[in-house]
Amino acid sequence: MYQHILLAVALQQWDEFSPHAVAAREAAVALAHGSGAQLSVLSVYDYDDETPDAMSLPPEEVARYRDTQMVRMDERMATKMQAFLAGIPTHETSITPLLKVGDPRQLIVATAEALGVDLLVIGAHSKRSFLDVLLGGTATAVSRHAPCAVVMVQPGEKRPLVQTNEVGQPLQATIPEGSA
Repeated sequence: MYQHILLAVALQQWDEFSPHAVAAREAAVALAHGSGAQLSVLSVYDYDDETPDAMSLPPEEVARYRDTQMVRMDERMATKMQAFLAGIPTHETSITPLLKVGDPRQLIVATAEALGVDLLVIGAHSKRSFLDVLLGGTATAVSRHAPCAVVMVQPGEKRPLVQTNEVGQPLQATIPEGSA
């Protein structure tokens, strides 16, 4: 069914993984495992702009400080990605981690295009700031411009999984014991 799935997750802002990222990871892994697809996991981040007062240091010191901070952020993000992927059983699917710096909306769509993915999985949430309301959330913006099908995942109650045929008719439902 799917050949290549891209999971886009925001890891930078969280000390612990958000329920949205975990739910999206579970959905992407299940879809990849079920279809035998390759899974790429993308997190887009930006460098914190904590430069010391330019007036108090020479420009070369400021540049050296900024470079050190960028290396630290790259290392921190690599560690977060590794920890995030540690929650996935490695025998289930082929996984490629991707870390990119820049605007998430643009880079998620560009990465989906460059990889030729046929499904994009992204966590959707209702944490809406005023700016999000004006511009639309990342998941919404990505879904409008993605070159492939998009699945937006929200954490919630465990629901029965329903497998459908090509026209959307249920083939089989997995219902937890005791709920029938």
